[in-house]
Amino acid sequence: MNRRGAREIAFKLTYEMVMTGEYNAETRDDLMSGADADAVDFVESVTGGITEHRDELKALIAKYAKGYEFDRIYRSDLAILLVACYELKYTDTPAAVVVNEAVEIAKTYSDVKSHTFINGVLASIIREVKSDE
Repeated sequence: MNRRGAREIAFKLTYEMVMTGEYNAETRDDLMSGADADAVDFVESVTGGITEHRDELKALIAKYAKGYEFDRIYRSDLAILLVACYELKYTDTPAAVVVNEAVEIAKTYSDVKSHTFINGVLASIIREVKSDE
């Protein structure tokens, strides 16, 4: 499985967590069946990292979701942003790759205009993350 497939699994698990408040082990097992060790490690790292840094990631998203009340952000967009923000802050994945992958996931799983919103929020977050380095 390539990294995009693993990222999509991380998004789906995070979406379920956003909707229910927790990750579901049964869903994880279903989505991860057939995944290689790299994909499993990536998904576990991302979902574990989102759990560990959830409040910080949510605050970062809320800060840059200008014109949107946090609680009104589409849940699919929020899940995409959580995965992308975690990667931007806590991995060495290039920012351009993170943004491109987030936009592509949004085009597949979210509203027709969501990719523009996600791109804008992530661009602002990248500026902050880079200034902190």
